[in-house]
Amino acid sequence: MKKIVFVVLVLLISIGTVEKVSARSLQSTDDTLEAVKNQELSIIQAIELAYPSALKWNKNAQLLQGVNIDRDKPGKSIGSNGKRKYWNIDFGVPDTNKIFLVTIYEGKIVEAKDVTGKGDSPYPKERFIRLEDINYDSPQLLKKALELGDIHPGKDWAKGYNFIIRKDTERNINLILVIGWNGDQTKMKAVGFNASTGEYIKP
Repeated sequence: MKKIVFVVLVLLISIGTVEKVSARSLQSTDDTLEAVKNQELSIIQAIELAYPSALKWNKNAQLLQGVNIDRDKPGKSIGSNGKRKYWNIDFGVPDTNKIFLVTIYEGKIVEAKDVTGKGDSPYPKERFIRLEDINYDSPQLLKKALELGDIHPGKDWAKGYNFIIRKDTERNINLILVIGWNGDQTKMKAVGFNASTGEYIKP
């Protein structure tokens, strides 16, 4: 659990945090277009919005990770529908050090850029997520997390419910984390799920 919380802290603090992601062919959906109008996106909707920019950057781009950004003003309902306004979606090219960051603010892409570092090591193909393997989205998994109990929205920092998708290479799982706090707001709490099966994953 400490390891997960540390990863969460790093991801939520850093607006420019970069890691890697894997791919499937995309097509715009009515749900995604409607979500953009409402400024809030689920994890899958944010990836689908970002992916065309990554493929334009490199036709071999794949999803590495996605994380919402903690930029919302304090409020009671932030993330309570499994969606957020602000996202960083990272893409890369397997077995290279190439990395591409797409930043979404209020349901729209505000920045899409190559953030490859000269000294970065190549990202192995095992780190990437195929989009066709993501069968569960953040609204569904937030509901599951709440059913498990004792996870509450953050108030002042890491506000509301937060969401991360990344590859757990040790267990070879496409992992979605639902992030909240304990009841008295003293400790962050992460609940993990297999994005392919919806199965709860113990820390």
